Amino acid sequence: MMKKLLYSYRNLPEKKRYIEFFTALLSVPVLLTVLLLNLSNLTGEKKTEAVAPNQEKIIVAVPTTKDLDEKPTPTLKEACVKELGPVEIIAPLEGVEVSDNPVSVRIKYSQGEYCAAVWAYRINGGRWSDYDDQSVSLYNLTSGNVDFELRVKSIVTGEEKTLKRSFVYKKEASDASEPKTATSSAN
Repeated sequence: MMKKLLYSYRNLPEKKRYIEFFTALLSVPVLLTVLLLNLSNLTGEKKTEAVAPNQEKIIVAVPTTKDLDEKPTPTLKEACVKELGPVEIIAPLEGVEVSDNPVSVRIKYSQGEYCAAVWAYRINGGRWSDYDDQSVSLYNLTSGNVDFELRVKSIVTGEEKTLKRSFVYKKEASDASEPKTATSSAN
């Protein structure tokens, strides 16, 4: 018997096509079983859904004493005036000479009764910054006149207002030290 088994094993490559056919033939019932199970699951779900609409779900919310004591608070949309509120640049003042690094631009916007606003700024007609509601600090400005523009935008309505402020920036003595370039003259 051992001899017969070894002989069958050696002749296996010749019979490979028969083994592949037999394997393929056995995989067909497995695939059919999977398809039938999926089909029965799908039809089973449809039957349970058909029964469910006849039943009504009743949800009862029982208020607690905490819910009874609290008064409803208005939402943000109801609580604010839907227009751009008063806004102004507090500092630096118009035409003032500034030497601080960074230059802190203070913006006053009363957000109490008005809806929120954001702003963008640009310096000397350059590119506008991204909109945000943070304070503005200008770092390492070049000495000279600075034209600061502030575009304020309401988040709710999209209304915009542009404010302008001009001031002079003068570097301090410690900031003014720049690397000197060597020059040579040829005779």
